[in-house]
Amino acid sequence: MRFLKEKYWHELFEAGVFLKGLNSTWETLAGIFLLTSLRNWFTHTFIYVGTMEFLGSRDELPFTYAQNHLMHVPPSSRVFIGVYLLFHGLMNAFLAYNLYRNRLWAYPVSMAFTSAFFVYQVYRLAHTHSPLLLAITILDIAFIILTYHEYQRQLLKHAHRIEIN
Repeated sequence: MRFLKEKYWHELFEAGVFLKGLNSTWETLAGIFLLTSLRNWFTHTFIYVGTMEFLGSRDELPFTYAQNHLMHVPPSSRVFIGVYLLFHGLMNAFLAYNLYRNRLWAYPVSMAFTSAFFVYQVYRLAHTHSPLLLAITILDIAFIILTYHEYQRQLLKHAHRIEIN
């Protein structure tokens, strides 16, 4: 019974690492997108396509959202968000890879990194009350717990290997 329980914990951890790696991809691409001229090209293309007759008028929801949120983001905010996403995405990719490779040092580093961003997310959550940020924060808590459990498991396996040799 205990073996099955540990197997499920391990599988949840692996799923969490996979999701962190997948998430790191879009964060890295979004960071690059915000920090380069691709943003301007995409925004103008989206607005242009929105003016075409077969998609409807510019007053419809997707186009007004794009115009209000993509066109009017202050440059300083865009740079901050871009750097934040790029750094967070690259670190998550690096840590997910090393967790996947079962490198012991990556477990505490990943927990510390996720915890630091958790603190920032709680701060932002107090100001924005964003349901999406709340969901991400809850997932980060779950990932920290899964990482801690997996780290303890890996330490036991490592200690057992040393005793045998």
